Amino acid sequence: MSPSPPLLGGAAPAPARAAPSFLPIPIHTRRRVPTTRAAAPSFFPIHARRRVSTTRAAASHSHANDAILLRRAADVADLSAGLTSPHPNFGCVIARPQLDTDSADSRVVGEGFLYAQGTPCAELLAAQEAGEQARGATAYLNLEPGDCYADGTAVGSLVQAGIARVVVGLRHPLKHLRGKAIQALRSEGIQVDVVGEDLQSKLFKEALKSCLIVNAPLLYRAAFHVPYSVLKYAMTADGKIAASSGHASWISGKASRGRVFELRGRSDAVIVGGNTVRFDDPRLTARHVKGHVPVRIVMSQSLNLPEEANLWNVNDAYTIVATQRGARRDFQKKLAMKGVEVVEFDMLNPRGVMSYCYDRGYLSVLWECGGTLAASAISASVIHKIYAFWAPKIIGGLNAPTPVGELGLSQMTQAINLMDVSYEQRVAGAEAGCEDIAPGVIAGGGSAELGEGGAVIVGGRGL
Repeated sequence: MSPSPPLLGGAAPAPARAAPSFLPIPIHTRRRVPTTRAAAPSFFPIHARRRVSTTRAAASHSHANDAILLRRAADVADLSAGLTSPHPNFGCVIARPQLDTDSADSRVVGEGFLYAQGTPCAELLAAQEAGEQARGATAYLNLEPGDCYADGTAVGSLVQAGIARVVVGLRHPLKHLRGKAIQALRSEGIQVDVVGEDLQSKLFKEALKSCLIVNAPLLYRAAFHVPYSVLKYAMTADGKIAASSGHASWISGKASRGRVFELRGRSDAVIVGGNTVRFDDPRLTARHVKGHVPVRIVMSQSLNLPEEANLWNVNDAYTIVATQRGARRDFQKKLAMKGVEVVEFDMLNPRGVMSYCYDRGYLSVLWECGGTLAASAISASVIHKIYAFWAPKIIGGLNAPTPVGELGLSQMTQAINLMDVSYEQRVAGAEAGCEDIAPGVIAGGGSAELGEGGAVIVGGRGL
C-alpha cells in the first residue's frame, strides 16, 4: 500500500539508490540439475529407436503448444495495463486437448484478466467461463498469482475448478509472495510447471519475453525501487520537436496522437516541464481512450508558470506541481485553491521526483517533456524506454529545440547506444507503435506513419 502523499509544502523523500536502466531484470528461478542418462546403444531395434523419436517429437509439440498458450495468457494480461496499478497484470488461459479430433493442439475454454483493483482475479474469471470444461484442463498464467488479500481466491479457483496442471511464466517478483501460490497448488496435487525450471525448451523464449514485457514496470520497480520510465517525443525529419518560435502543433498526425493517448492510459503519471506548460498548455489526459487517467506532474524549479492553464483544471485529472523549496509561496497557495497539489523538494531533480513517485506506489511514468528536462532525466539514468515518433517534415531553424538537450558529451564515442531497437511503419497514413524487450535489457518503442506520418525508431538505453 503506497504511503500518504505529502501535504502542501511537505518534505520530499530522500532519493532512492541509482537504478541503471541497462541492468537486467532479475528473474528468480531455480534450474534443475539434469540427471545423467546412459546413451542409447546403437544396436537398439529399429522399432525402439522409432519410439524414442516419436516420443521426442510429441514432447516438442507439447512444448510448442504450451508456449503458444502461455504467450496468449500474457496477451490477455496486457488488457489490464494501466488499470491494476500497483498490482501486476494477470492473465489466465484455460485449455484442454481436443479429444474429438486428430489435432494434438489444445482448445481454449476460458480466459480472464484482472480488470482493476478489487475486481475478481483472472483465475476466477477464466474458471467461471470454462465451467465444467475446466476439470482436468491446464491453466496458463503469465505470472504466479499474488495473494494480496490473504483470501486464496486465485489458487482456490483453480483447485475448485478441477484444474490438473498449471503452467507459470514467471514467479512473483515480490519476495513475500514469491513461490507461495506455486507451493499451494502443488500441495493440492496439481502439477505446476514453471518456465526456466520445469520447462527449459528454447520454444519458450518468445513466451517468456511476452511475460516479461507485460509486467516490465512491476519487475523494474521490484528490482530497483523506482518506477519504470518511458520517454516519448515526436520530431521532424531534421530532428526538431518545435519551430524556432516554440510552436509545435502538430508535428505528428492524428493517429500518432491516438497512440500517445494509449501510452498515457497505461501510465500512472505523465511528467512535463515548465516550458511545456507555457508554450503548449497541454491537458495530458487519455481522452478518446476509455479507462485509466494518469496523474499529471509538472516539474518547475522557479514556479514561473501561468496562473491559468489547462493543467490547473483538476476536473480532468489530478495535478501535482513539483518545485524547489520556498519558490513563489503566494503562487503555491493559488494552485492549492484550485485543487493542485504542490510538493517542495530541497533539490528538484528527476531522480528525486522518481523516488517520490515510487513512494506513491506508481509503477509506470511517461515523460512528455522538452529537451532540457529529457536530458536531465537521461543523465540521471531514470529513462528505461523511448518512443520516438518521426514525421516526414522539415522545419529547420538554428535555435529550434531538439528532443534531447545538452548531455555534456563532446565525442561521438561517448554517445549512448540504444539497444533492442525496432522500427514499424504502415502505409496510407496508418500507423502503429512498436515495442520490444529482452530479458537483459528494457527496450524502447515507437510509432510510424506514411503520408502525414513517418517511421518510428525505438530503443532502450545501453552503456
